[in-house]
Amino acid sequence: MRRSLSLVTLLLIVALPLSASQFINQPFDTVAREASLIVRGTVENTWSAWDDSHEVIFTYATVRVSRYIGEATGPDTLVIREVGGTVDGYTQEAIGFPVIRSGEEVVLMLARWDDSAEYRIHAYNQGKYLVKKGFNREVLIEDPVKQGEERLEKSDRNHPGTVMLDAVDEPAGITMDEFEQMVVDARAGGRFVDISKRR
Repeated sequence: MRRSLSLVTLLLIVALPLSASQFINQPFDTVAREASLIVRGTVENTWSAWDDSHEVIFTYATVRVSRYIGEATGPDTLVIREVGGTVDGYTQEAIGFPVIRSGEEVVLMLARWDDSAEYRIHAYNQGKYLVKKGFNREVLIEDPVKQGEERLEKSDRNHPGTVMLDAVDEPAGITMDEFEQMVVDARAGGRFVDISKRR
């Protein structure tokens, strides 16, 4: 039988390299400036494991990087780690943290964990975008799925990493070129309205 633990208190006990202000939405320019790496790529596989003390479950993902945004070079593959996952029938959910799914085409804003060289998605779900493809263009949208939401299973079916739209549909979101320019401007000190208002 699968047993579930909703980790509201986990946000307080896990040593996250985040300030308390990051529990609320931050402006896009702040997230973009603070991210160590910003990459576009595909999530190739995921797995979950307990930490060394057998107290917290982490989900790991291998991301095949196709493009670095604002970075000159980097490895072709990155491993990212997020709080939450399922091991041996036990599920831990870290409320508001991103969900990582195999096969997703994504743009990720990444930062390092304080205790290792591994990367995490910066600023919770604000650092994760899905690549959505339409008839004439592809756009980035914020991932609507977060850990702890009742609609998780339904959203996994309705929002795979790459979504093909009917020709009559007009994709909602921002283009890759727009996103890259926003990153460049943010790192140069510019300010923007929140990206969710550009959809």
